[in-house]
Amino acid sequence: MALGPKLDLRQNQRLTMTPQLRQAISLLQMSNIEISAHIAEEAEKNPLLEVVEPHATEAPVQAGPKEHQASADASQQQLPIGTHHASDFDHVQNYRYEPTPREKLRLQIILAERDPDRTKVALALIDELDERGWIAAPMFEIAARFRVTQRSVEAALTTLQSCEPVGVGARNLQECLELQLTDAKMLTPEMQVLTENLDVLAAQDYTKLEKLTELSRDSLMQAIATLQKLNPRPVVGLSNEVVQTAIADVTVVASAAEGWAVELNNDALPRVLVNEHYASEVAKDGRSSTEFLNTCRSNARFLVKAMDQRAKTILRVATVIVRHQSRFFDEGLTGLRPLNLSTVAAELGIHESTVSRVTNGKYLYCLRGTFELRFFFVQGIARNDGGANIAAPLVREKIRQLIEAEQPGGVLSDEKLSKFLQEDGVDVARRTVAKYREAMGIPSSNRRRRMHM
Repeated sequence: MALGPKLDLRQNQRLTMTPQLRQAISLLQMSNIEISAHIAEEAEKNPLLEVVEPHATEAPVQAGPKEHQASADASQQQLPIGTHHASDFDHVQNYRYEPTPREKLRLQIILAERDPDRTKVALALIDELDERGWIAAPMFEIAARFRVTQRSVEAALTTLQSCEPVGVGARNLQECLELQLTDAKMLTPEMQVLTENLDVLAAQDYTKLEKLTELSRDSLMQAIATLQKLNPRPVVGLSNEVVQTAIADVTVVASAAEGWAVELNNDALPRVLVNEHYASEVAKDGRSSTEFLNTCRSNARFLVKAMDQRAKTILRVATVIVRHQSRFFDEGLTGLRPLNLSTVAAELGIHESTVSRVTNGKYLYCLRGTFELRFFFVQGIARNDGGANIAAPLVREKIRQLIEAEQPGGVLSDEKLSKFLQEDGVDVARRTVAKYREAMGIPSSNRRRRMHM
């Protein structure tokens, strides 16, 4: 085989993402608040971009064969802005930055955790904390949302729960107290019994607690006093952080002809225009500004086009979702039907990732409230009687109703609940019942049986 330089001609195909395509994808997955900030930033850099704030009297865009305009009257209230009258007040000298509780938790996780994958999930879990410092969402739901395994979420939760203040990341009151007792090396078997029977403690049934803990009344009261010193709300200030209000991207209204109609909320975003008159006036000065103006004009036109395409895509996806889940707007939760991303993507002829980007952080307003578009994607559970799949929220509601109707002498185990559901045509296993029961915060049959004693 001869060695030496030679020329080869090869032909191949490759998909490359242009900057415009990247921007279009980025705009598609942004929320309204992020889009508004992005538009303001682009307007500062591009003199040809003209931003027009939305007016409450503008008519929404109607989805459907018939175009229709509806006037909306809304009063805008301006909050008074405090002013300082002291001329010698130095804002910079008197400004002091104080990290928020979430920022403190993020710093602890970054410094303590060495596994990059676990760090990412643990940082995401910080945003799941409620005003008490607890995580209310079930682990399997968070895992499905983050597209990771439940084991990964539980491992990341351990990292979060190791942060200060002790008790952060607890999933319920019992776990919050037990985390603090463990840290103080005070989680004795007797204290464990108390944390497992907080409902009995709340009822002040000390006689029953004496039997369960096998403690004398004095020792029991000392243990209760220890519990009362613990903090059920370990993180202070989470509710005082800046909360972004969810602004609906689309609105569902009743339509006599079509049942339910989907309208874009034009008040959610400012309008973006290209100032062609300003461009032509500046171009008269000479060629030095022509290249810059051409770049600005191209970028501005593409942003306007991308914003229009984003609005149309959101409207199309929302229209398909509303059509599949139309019974929800009539009946409420019982009207939800199984629906997944692939069904909507196939119907619209787009990729699942596009549907995922559209529904993430986008909200729908109807008479029943404001819901994220992801809310309407519901897991389906097969029926054993040959009927259509039933939505998982309905199964959880059936489990809750069965438990609420149980008698003190007939507490239903997860196995019995599973059999009742199977007799009702729902093919659900015992482990699934246990998973849904825990997600709703319902104690096990053993604990419920002790509660009725």
